[in-house]
Amino acid sequence: MDALTLQVIGIVFLATLVRGLTGFGNALVAMPLLALVIEPKTASPLVGLTAIVMATLMLAAHWREVHIGSAWRLLVASVPGLVIGLWFLTNSGGAAIRLALGIFILAYSLYDLCRPRLAHLENERWAYVAGFISGIIGGACNANGPPIVIYGTMRGWSPERFRATLQGFFLPAGLFILVGHASSGLWTREVFRLFLWCLPSVVLGVVLGCLLAKRVKKEHFRLVVHTVLIASATMLLIKALR
Repeated sequence: MDALTLQVIGIVFLATLVRGLTGFGNALVAMPLLALVIEPKTASPLVGLTAIVMATLMLAAHWREVHIGSAWRLLVASVPGLVIGLWFLTNSGGAAIRLALGIFILAYSLYDLCRPRLAHLENERWAYVAGFISGIIGGACNANGPPIVIYGTMRGWSPERFRATLQGFFLPAGLFILVGHASSGLWTREVFRLFLWCLPSVVLGVVLGCLLAKRVKKEHFRLVVHTVLIASATMLLIKALR
């Protein structure tokens, strides 16, 4: 095992730990860090494959809490957005992807740290908007969680429904993303080699993350996560602008 593979395994483990603890965020952690050591066109399908494993493990434990009405609307609306995001991924250079990803992650981190007071959504119509935006971001860099997180917050979901519905959306949406990656020629031998090496760390990260969710104050962990996100996004922007 070479040094590059070890770095990838470590990044994926950290991202999986965050997903197990919060229910989302693995791509926000993994994509900027992986894009510093491997090409985005390798990082994106790798994150997509590992995300499917995470969603399957977590949904198996919480499927009864999924809000089906929201999940299917978010999923349907994400499909056209996914097509746009995949086009961006396959037709843009690595510098452009790093620049867009860095800006997006900085904006989301600042939003989540500031926690602005959001209006309460009384119905499901805005699910189509959130799903479409999520599809674009998911197709381009697999980070399809933030629009769904914001939507769930504005709908006032309980923590249990929040975590479960996220997985209920992420699993089928992730499968769509995998199909898009495969049809776009992004599945390579290197992607699957890294995926197989990362599998044990994914399982371990989910288990530890779920255990930590019962013990660690999420506000403290959230500050650590966003410190990592802001630092990695800044490094991405510096690398993209060189």
